[in-house]
Order: sequence, then C-alpha cells, then structure tokens
Amino acid sequence: MKLCAVALCAVLAACACKGGSRPGTGPGSGSGSGSGPAGDGDPAACDAVAAHLTELYRAEGERTAATADEIADNVAMALADCKAAPAKVAPCAARATAVAVLERDCLPVIDDRGTEGERFLRK
Repeated sequence: MKLCAVALCAVLAACACKGGSRPGTGPGSGSGSGSGPAGDGDPAACDAVAAHLTELYRAEGERTAATADEIADNVAMALADCKAAPAKVAPCAARATAVAVLERDCLPVIDDRGTEGERFLRK
C-alpha cells in the first residue's frame, strides 16, 4: 500500500510541474520597480497637515469651549490616525474645511462602544 501511495505522489508531482514557465497573454513584461514610500503612504505627509488640523480643532474648540488639553488630544488622535494610513488621511485632511468634515470623510469611524481607543492601551 505504501508503494502505491508513493507512486501516486510521484505522478501527481510530475503532472503539477509539467509545462514549465510560459509567457502570459496579457500586456506588460511582468517586471517593475516601485519608487514610492513603502506601505500605505509616507507618515511625514501627516506632519505637513498638522498645523491645519490644529487650526480646525482650535476653531471647533472656540465654538464648543474646549480646553487647550482637549484640543491637543484631538489633534494627537487625528495625527495618530493619519500616520496609520497617511495615503488616505493626509490628502483628505488637507482638504477638510471643518472638524465635522475631517471626522466624517477622513478619519476612521469611532465605534459605539468606544473600543477604538484600546489600541493605545496595548502598546
């Protein structure tokens, strides 16, 4: 029985490897190189929008009577979200005209249970 199993494995391996490498039928050469930043964008892009985020949260803070610490916390959270996905968040944040627009269109959604903050406790 073992001999049959070994023979079957050999036949399957031979069939799977048959044919070798063939060129594809689609356009392109199959080779390429990337020149952009690794991952999901360049976290330094978030530094470029930090002043804009501060302006947005400061204006919102004047309207809602937020303290300087609350404003700083909001900016820090927005920057942390930006650095987690700079390719998505940084350009969107640069276009945002108000905190409501920023939080609705650019930043990850805050869940109803508030568990998104747990990622900061795990570090």
